[in-house]
Amino acid sequence: MPASSNPQRALVILARAPELGRVKTRLAAELGAAAALAAYRELGALVVRAVAEVRHCDVVVAFTPADRESAMREWLGTAPRMEPQREGDLGARMAAAIAARQAAGAAKVVVIGTDCPEVNAAVVEDAFARLDRADAVFGPASDGGYYLVGVRRPLPALFDRVPWSSPRTLAATLERAAAEGISVALLEELRDIDTAADWRAWQASRAGTGR
Repeated sequence: MPASSNPQRALVILARAPELGRVKTRLAAELGAAAALAAYRELGALVVRAVAEVRHCDVVVAFTPADRESAMREWLGTAPRMEPQREGDLGARMAAAIAARQAAGAAKVVVIGTDCPEVNAAVVEDAFARLDRADAVFGPASDGGYYLVGVRRPLPALFDRVPWSSPRTLAATLERAAAEGISVALLEELRDIDTAADWRAWQASRAGTGR
């Protein structure tokens, strides 16, 4: 995924280095740490491959911990450009990643994670298109959070004092947006893979479609 020479659009993929016992902890509680790590690696590689089809876009994998770039390269290969995430909670890290891309010249910035296997190039393109008419765009997740956020101008208020990993994460963010006069567009609701039930349902859907 080479960076565009004129990155008016930027896509940031937030990811944690694939380490046993440090990823997919809710999944690990039900399936074991080794199975959770294997699932995490599969999901992340799938998402990165899928969004590789987005063109005319500066694509960056923002990873944590900051000293694990070699592990990230072993997992995702040499193509994605990588940079360490900033310190802080999820909101602070997303805000910093967006600010870095805006400072580099991007007019529209979209951020995704690696938990939603249905995110692909078409979803990302839809998000960029909706930013023609809205200040921010969100992809609602079925657990009350969101799998994607995009902005067309600096909007740090969207990431401040939000109840992360909560059934009210998106609702609270939308309330903040309304209070700040920030116009918002919503994509279709998709499912993150967080629990064993999520994982089994996705595996069953893949088997049904032959994917």
